[in-house]
Amino acid sequence: MRSDQPVRCSFEGELANLIASKQFSRDLDGRYALFDALSDLERRAQGAGAPDLTLRKIAEIRFLAGILRESVRPFPIVPLRTVLRVRERIDARRAVSAEAADLDAV
Repeated sequence: MRSDQPVRCSFEGELANLIASKQFSRDLDGRYALFDALSDLERRAQGAGAPDLTLRKIAEIRFLAGILRESVRPFPIVPLRTVLRVRERIDARRAVSAEAADLDAV
């Protein structure tokens, strides 16, 4: 069991560094890069005979990173109120234009 100790420490340390480097990343490329790096780390840990606990940690974090990679939007979304205000302004302009066209026809 002592022989597994350096392997586990090495891979868990690398895992912690990967997570820390991308913790506040909002860009899509960064999230995909994190997932790819975790997949690579998992393959290397399996090949090196890392303990099951370490492999489970890496697999779980890779799984969650995969979900977040697809679900987190890389840009802020416009609030619904803003969309409705813009829509009201456009509708008001159309109404004014329609009234002006009716007056021109007369």
